[in-house]
Amino acid sequence: MINITQISADQVSQRGLPAQVFKDDHVFETECDVLFSKGWASIGCGQQLQKPGDVLPIKIAGHSLIALKDREGEIGVFHNVCRHKGSPLVDEPCNKRTLVCPYHRWSFKLDGSLLSAPRFYGSENKPISNEDKIGKGLIPVRFSVWWDIIFVNISADAEPFEDFIKPLDELLKDYSNEHLSQVNTTDYAGEVNWKLAVDNFLDGYHVPFVHSQACTLESAVDQEDLFVSDSILGLRLANGASNKPAKTAKKLPHFDGLLPEKQGTQQWFCIFPNTLFFVDPCWVQTIVVKPHKASFCTESLSVYVVNEQSASDDFVEARATLQAVLNEVNQQDIELLDKIQVSRSSEAANDGNLNSAWDQVNRAFHLQWLTKMNSHPATNVESGIQ
Repeated sequence: MINITQISADQVSQRGLPAQVFKDDHVFETECDVLFSKGWASIGCGQQLQKPGDVLPIKIAGHSLIALKDREGEIGVFHNVCRHKGSPLVDEPCNKRTLVCPYHRWSFKLDGSLLSAPRFYGSENKPISNEDKIGKGLIPVRFSVWWDIIFVNISADAEPFEDFIKPLDELLKDYSNEHLSQVNTTDYAGEVNWKLAVDNFLDGYHVPFVHSQACTLESAVDQEDLFVSDSILGLRLANGASNKPAKTAKKLPHFDGLLPEKQGTQQWFCIFPNTLFFVDPCWVQTIVVKPHKASFCTESLSVYVVNEQSASDDFVEARATLQAVLNEVNQQDIELLDKIQVSRSSEAANDGNLNSAWDQVNRAFHLQWLTKMNSHPATNVESGIQ
């Protein structure tokens, strides 16, 4: 087993995290307890819930959750755990008037309260009383919705979300998210550690080589590193992927009121631990990375246009082209990451060399991980990391 407390910051700065942390089951268990329970992690997007009654089950880092839209159109998040004997309530996305446990048919309203429990009193055939319903509703999860991304804090004791996200809000103050319209969401699965998926997203160096259809090397060398906060890192291309054709034949309208000097700028961010967020002048992309095992994660990629005009019938073809191009890029990454999981988690990878010209943001991500994992030493011991 690897001892996280003995991983030095100097070692990480030079070579990145050691190979073992990309495949060790005990490390993954600690990540579930520390990074994905105690902080703000994303689970999906609000516009995946189109109608009242829509229910979206999410499995992430050892937790089973549901996000739903109630009859008033408000989003809620709960543990996907029946209050009787812990059965999951929902396995697939669906639309429900009530949530009914498949095990013993306890049913719950969309606000999480217990509605009924068949034969709760055994041979005495009468409905469960309001008094006995107390304390048996679904367990709510602390959450916040930002730029349509649903963030949760499972431990319920993280800093207020508004404080957590404030530095990025300030950076994006010229971008109005009032009229974001989701084009589609596509799910992916990869035999890869979640950290490698995040690291790849923050790696501007690979883009002109792996995604040559999207970016030139000449434009990539102009990338600017963004160190927004202790939990938010990113990159900026002031002139975008220059010298490349537009992603759509009919150019989509840009953010309403966006200043001319920002109408060519692309920015992308990791909101630690698992939220990947790309802001183009004309579209937005989010990727929610959902770890399931040390060497397996899923992703939900959502594509948005940014104002009412670009969501109109005039841009149907442009939206279809946009989502096809962005999903092509992500598929290229998934195929590459499945291979990188094998090589990067081998001991030989411990002799790698980060490149100061390109890898400063990646280095910062690795150091973020190390700092946050070491902030809860007791958890390391409980998870068996000796």
